[in-house]
Amino acid sequence: MSQEQAEAIQAKLIERLPHVVEEINNITFQIALMISQLPPGELLKRAYWEAARHHMGVQSETEVGEEGMVSLRMVDYVQSVVASVPPSESIHTDVTDQEWQALRSLVENLFTKLNDEFFVCQGALKRKELELSPDLEDFFAKAQIYWCNIRGQRYQVHNIPFLQDALLPHNEVMRELYGIGAQDFVNGLQKIQASQTFGIGELFEDMKTFQSDITKELENRVASGSPETASNSGSLVEDIVKEKGWSSRRDCIVARFSEMDLHDIETLTNLPKALLEDLSWTQGEDKDFFKEGEYRGWPLREWPINKRPFLKLNGRHYCFDNFSLFDNVYRVLQRIIIKKKPEYEVSWKDKQQEVSERVPIELFKKLLPTAQVFKSVHYRWHTGSVGDKNWCEADALLLYEDYLIIVEVRGGAFTHTSPTTDFNAHFASLRNLILKPAEQGRRFVSYLESDRSVKLYDRNHVEVGTISRDQFEHVAICAVTLDPFTEIASRTQHLKKLGLDLGPHPVWSISIDDLRVYTELFDNPLVFLHFVEERMKASKLDIVETEDELDHLGLYLKHNLYTQYIQEINASGPVRWNGYRVDIDHFFNQRITDPKVPCSLRQKMPDRLEEILAFLGSSHKSGRRQLASTLLNCSGDWRNKIARIIDEELVRQASSKKPQSFSLHGEPRITVFCWHTESGSPNHQDAVDHVRSVMLATNEPDRLLLQLSYKQRKLVGIEHDFLSLAAIPPKDLVKLKSRAETLTQQRLNKARLLPKGVGRNQLCPCGSGKKYKKCHGG
Repeated sequence: MSQEQAEAIQAKLIERLPHVVEEINNITFQIALMISQLPPGELLKRAYWEAARHHMGVQSETEVGEEGMVSLRMVDYVQSVVASVPPSESIHTDVTDQEWQALRSLVENLFTKLNDEFFVCQGALKRKELELSPDLEDFFAKAQIYWCNIRGQRYQVHNIPFLQDALLPHNEVMRELYGIGAQDFVNGLQKIQASQTFGIGELFEDMKTFQSDITKELENRVASGSPETASNSGSLVEDIVKEKGWSSRRDCIVARFSEMDLHDIETLTNLPKALLEDLSWTQGEDKDFFKEGEYRGWPLREWPINKRPFLKLNGRHYCFDNFSLFDNVYRVLQRIIIKKKPEYEVSWKDKQQEVSERVPIELFKKLLPTAQVFKSVHYRWHTGSVGDKNWCEADALLLYEDYLIIVEVRGGAFTHTSPTTDFNAHFASLRNLILKPAEQGRRFVSYLESDRSVKLYDRNHVEVGTISRDQFEHVAICAVTLDPFTEIASRTQHLKKLGLDLGPHPVWSISIDDLRVYTELFDNPLVFLHFVEERMKASKLDIVETEDELDHLGLYLKHNLYTQYIQEINASGPVRWNGYRVDIDHFFNQRITDPKVPCSLRQKMPDRLEEILAFLGSSHKSGRRQLASTLLNCSGDWRNKIARIIDEELVRQASSKKPQSFSLHGEPRITVFCWHTESGSPNHQDAVDHVRSVMLATNEPDRLLLQLSYKQRKLVGIEHDFLSLAAIPPKDLVKLKSRAETLTQQRLNKARLLPKGVGRNQLCPCGSGKKYKKCHGG
């Protein structure tokens, strides 16, 4: 497309914008008018049941179709309109099918026009008026799309653990203001979540059982010759219900099916009315959503349901939407408590900071149980480009073998305002939650690299340790946030295009929620660190673009070295790798109904390799991280080959009683010795000399020697050495070169005895990596 054609399209989009705005204004007016005339309880109850129907059997957000998305908006957007539009003088007694379909069509049209037309036309105008770059325009559009369409910040099974971590420190102020403890409040929310999740299923199960019991009783009475007609007090069924004392059982079913008990918070919980009042809107109470001005009633304003998740109707308090409740309740409660008790704001922030610093370390310790942890590390370094050294702080350091993770945490909130009406606040949130931690992490890296070793101090400036940059093969900066904003955090490498330069060191930005996910998916610290290696590489690549942090994990599980896989595709620009989290979604969806279901999400690898990695992961063997990483770098074919040869060697050695090595050439360069403990102890020096002779024979720069000891075919010991050609002692060269020549000749003779010999274009049997015709077959 030529520049002239592109400009013509932009002009048409700008010309179209006022018409789109007028159409959306008309739609929101019609929606408000209809909702003001309909009974809000019946409307939202129907919306909830429709949403449940569309999401039945759905295990991942990627499986939610257009109908399912609209059904969600019929709950949260409609509730927001109910909360902000006063009821009409004349309210219909019910919601007819015709009225429902008309309203649903309006809501669907509203979001379609926003997503498909408005953002495109608006972007064209912003680019012209503000001279936005294409990257900034794209970011602005995505921020608005996320705002309007994305719900569910964490997996449902993690809602309660998050709130327990975040709210229990505020137990005293909750007792003071509302007369209940923080755990009581969380328990109440858990009951609401259970009703919203399992309520319909339990209702139908209860109905089925009740009907079955009634039928059996009727059959028994007929079979026993009891009167077949009802008494004067009512039907025969009614008589049975009264005689059996089943009235409350029947009434409970009716109240959930025909009335509002699935949503009635006072029925579901013992939460105090004062708290429910502060968390609820009455109909038409919110004055901001439909206030005169730009975007009146548009989803681009702050939704009332995000400010107060409950609705008060006819003196009762109701919840219709799990997502809005658990996405926002922590920050909502923070705002209402501070509004009631302004002097508590400092205490809230202090306790929030304590949670933000404590919980990530607890989660990292689950992933890396034997890691050495330094919390609140102080050190003296430059806080600017020049000048004196000042005391600085790193929130935490995790040392695991040759891996250092610098953890910087941010407890502040990501803005709750709309990107459309307050885009500056969104940029400020990015600076606070990603850029500042990146700068702090980068500052510690500079300090670490400033000398052969550096000292670490506690908050009282007492020395607590010394570390050296030479200790670490890998150094990772990890910015952990209390608030999730995973759609943006997963793409931090692209923020430089928006003017937010994180510097030369890659930064892994992750929420506490996503970190909690990893604790349930990784059961081996060495596999987790191998994933982190890949994740940090991905943070350097512009061509990696995901919509979610967990897509990175999905890519790792599927492709292992996924950054290499992506680079080999050789795409001309960024490629979006979405949908890789589907299996992860499925797993956590299973956890909703069965919290103890085991995790089967892992890379494909043979049992022998898993056995080696499990042994290393539970050991304290020096160098285990590097060894595990080397083995995990192997492709699927190499992994299978290693496992197959181990099995074959154990079978052969059981009768020969003599170990025989095997070597992999190219990438990776590994020589493996298997030892049966029944056949004697390994000869370590002979194994080292053999590997050195292999390197000399093939002129390799380095090679891994892996020695595996087995007892009754079970792994009982691992020894390894990373050997290099340059480190061979000069005094051993003559002996080893002779051994190398013998080894080469043995390999050639063995290959030449094969029925078909060695083809000229095959790899040379000597292990050089060259074709036979250009090596020993020349």
